[in-house]
Amino acid sequence: MFKKIVGLVFTCSFLFSCQQAAEEVTSRDTANTEAISAAEVSIMPKKSLSAKAEPEQISFTATIKYMNLEGGFFGLISKEGKHWLPLNLEKEFQKDGAVIKVTGKAITGMMTIQQWGTPFSITDIELITAANKAPENKNLQ
Repeated sequence: MFKKIVGLVFTCSFLFSCQQAAEEVTSRDTANTEAISAAEVSIMPKKSLSAKAEPEQISFTATIKYMNLEGGFFGLISKEGKHWLPLNLEKEFQKDGAVIKVTGKAITGMMTIQQWGTPFSITDIELITAANKAPENKNLQ
């Protein structure tokens, strides 16, 4: 019985000492936080977390290519050989082999089921050369 009481007293004193140390650390951190003056806050650079940087618009000439993968889709192959996946290519331009001049924004951080090219949102499109042939896939009409 005596051992149980001594053990209980020892455990309680140990727990109370840990609690006091934690309160000292918390009060010290609060004091450090309050020590930052208004002048120091105004010096800190302001950064908006909600506003994302708008992607830069780019223009290039490309050939429209029908790809018979993942259910079929139209892709753009630029003169430099870069693959672009148009997200909003209008029906009238969905012609395999057509050459276009396109302006828009590359979309980064986006995954698509096609897994081909960089996703691209078109803002302006101009037909340069009409398509040479009709698409081979008859499901397009």
